[in-house]
Amino acid sequence: MLDKVLRYIRDRQLLRAGDRVLVAVSGGADSIALLRALLELRGELGIVLAVAHFNHGLRGDESAADEAFVAELAQQHELEFFIHRGDVREHAVTSKLSLEAAGRQLRYRWFAELAQQHRFDGIATAHTLDDQAETVLLKFLRGAGSRGLAGIYPIVRHANARIVRPMLCVSRHEVEQYLSSIGQGWREDETNLDRRFLRNRVRHELLPLVERDYNPNARRLLSDLADVFQAEQQYWEQLVEQTLKTSSSGELSLEGFASLAVALQRRVLKAFAESSGPALDFEHVEKLRRCALGKRRKAELPGDRAAERANGTLRIRQLRPDHC
Repeated sequence: MLDKVLRYIRDRQLLRAGDRVLVAVSGGADSIALLRALLELRGELGIVLAVAHFNHGLRGDESAADEAFVAELAQQHELEFFIHRGDVREHAVTSKLSLEAAGRQLRYRWFAELAQQHRFDGIATAHTLDDQAETVLLKFLRGAGSRGLAGIYPIVRHANARIVRPMLCVSRHEVEQYLSSIGQGWREDETNLDRRFLRNRVRHELLPLVERDYNPNARRLLSDLADVFQAEQQYWEQLVEQTLKTSSSGELSLEGFASLAVALQRRVLKAFAESSGPALDFEHVEKLRRCALGKRRKAELPGDRAAERANGTLRIRQLRPDHC
């Protein structure tokens, strides 16, 4: 596993010599494996490590035990340790988010604050190949396009913080094998077995069924699919940006639009409309495309907006309340 992680870090240029890296550690197998792997590789990589633990406060004594476990591990390896306790349940209610989304929002907000305050060059999170496969499958089930099917990126920016995922190349099985081989324990989170959560049903029911009855390599194939879509998404974003250079706020020039490939037409219109409003689904994009091609006069869009074609341009305007 260590060889895979090292090669992945170098191939994707996730970390550089001299980087100060904050490792997000929940106490579960994945994050403990990430910390132990980076500890073993830090000399070769030339990095400095610190540990961050976000206590979601959702599991009472178990959450407290997770925190104590991670704190002890950080102390054992003489690493700087940061702890934050957040009221995820209250944030979920006030922000109208699921517990999972609320926890993620608070967690990443705190990581970004730490990175800025203590000048960390990167924040390492423990997403694995299994997480990637589950994410791609979930996105597909929800009707995502290529952007969603790109899944979890190895590097992202969040509020100017650089998030890296060095373990997207290894499976959860490899993680547990590695921890067993070095005699390292971890904490189990029973909520990961709760079938009321869609991701858990995908993890424990759907993916195993697909592997058993259809393709034993499904996880790897889904992960590879994410890699393909990440590269293609980068290509399309550059092409769309070039095509939109002639557009202004709320107005898109349609000169030469009809000669563009359908795939580019859709992406240009989606980017143009979403720059000033909510996301569009496939149906709205197609209505907008027919409008741009002159096959309909206008197209209603989410966010109480409407698009109209006039004088060789496509304009988006906000509807007045009495027209909603």
